[in-house]
Amino acid sequence: MTGYWWSERIGSGYTHGYEIELLLEERTPFQNMLIFENAQWGKGLILDGIVQVTEGDEFIYHEMMVHVPVLGRREATRSVLIIGGADGCVLREIQRYDSVREIVQVELDEAVLRACRKYLPELGGDWHDPRLELVIGDGAEYVRNAAESGRKFDLIILDSTDPIGPAIVLFEPPFHRDLAACLTDTGVIVRQSGLPVTMPRVMPFIRNRFLDVLPNVHVYLAPMPTYGGEIAFVTAAREEAGDISTPSSDYTGRYYNPAIHSASFVLPTWWQELIDNFQDDGQVPIETKTYF
Repeated sequence: MTGYWWSERIGSGYTHGYEIELLLEERTPFQNMLIFENAQWGKGLILDGIVQVTEGDEFIYHEMMVHVPVLGRREATRSVLIIGGADGCVLREIQRYDSVREIVQVELDEAVLRACRKYLPELGGDWHDPRLELVIGDGAEYVRNAAESGRKFDLIILDSTDPIGPAIVLFEPPFHRDLAACLTDTGVIVRQSGLPVTMPRVMPFIRNRFLDVLPNVHVYLAPMPTYGGEIAFVTAAREEAGDISTPSSDYTGRYYNPAIHSASFVLPTWWQELIDNFQDDGQVPIETKTYF
């Protein structure tokens, strides 16, 4: 493969790099987008200088984001709201469940949807699924309107970018209050919550935002090589949802399996210390800094 070396800053004085063949570079109305190909990781998507997805390891992230909350619930998941997820990978995993009758996906940037369908079509789910309502618009606005109208979902998945640019609103208290209002009694919210090694404030910050509005909040983890380390997920629910750390079936994916499901809730000591000692100043943590 011919191309040039591109690097992503993922910490303080730390980058990781890819030798890429550039397939697309576009400035959308919201962000800078690159579609690339790399010999190790295949094709991938970069937004505002941050790797979002690659063919090589996306299945880890998306299986863990979907199957942990779905199979951790004790009731069938029938209604799902996805915020973000333009690559279609969360949609793909949700569509494996026949119990799901309604999927609403809200994506801000239509240009990213178009690019992913053109350059990464094999990754995404079925965009013509009759269960799917695709909304091009602001996720925070959609959730606010849904909360005001009383619309509720069994599962809400926030597959958003990091807390920079237009995504910052998705990390603020009003959005979390609206999310809680959109959740059924036994429903679950899950969102990616950064890399604790290089983004140490993001995971405990999000945990605190959820604890402000819902009592049943937990953290779990998964390895993501192209993101630069282990990524945190935070789930939030009402007490009625119970414990989601034990799977309700023996479903097995490329990465996900029942043992991985349970083990992912066992946190490293330093993660737990990070949570316990977090000093919350109320400010959205938009800088990446190394923990160690």
